[in-house]
Amino acid sequence: MSAFTPIPQTSMDWERNVLGSRVTRLRTDGAMLTVVQGLAGDSVPEHGYTRGSVTYVVSGRIQIGGAVLGAGEAGTYTAPGGYFSVKFLEDSTYVVARASDDQITMPDIGERAAHNLDA
Repeated sequence: MSAFTPIPQTSMDWERNVLGSRVTRLRTDGAMLTVVQGLAGDSVPEHGYTRGSVTYVVSGRIQIGGAVLGAGEAGTYTAPGGYFSVKFLEDSTYVVARASDDQITMPDIGERAAHNLDA
């Protein structure tokens, strides 16, 4: 028997996270993959992670900090590294891989976000 478990798209829970993007999260022991979707002009406010992350653009074009990434391109964030924002230059989908015990950090998240930091 295989240890691989498929997760059908229909069973993925999509939601708007505290950053305003449409996301779904896939977890296993020690790792988390967040799939993020946005429309041209959308943005994700400045944030960082406590352990770092890898971002891969599946479709479209996004700007992270001063870097523009298109489909098939990737980048890394090493913590502690301050904060970065994401701007959707086109309708886009990207994925963020990080450790499951990693936490999001933000300069000022406000009362709404204080109760759900799992973005």
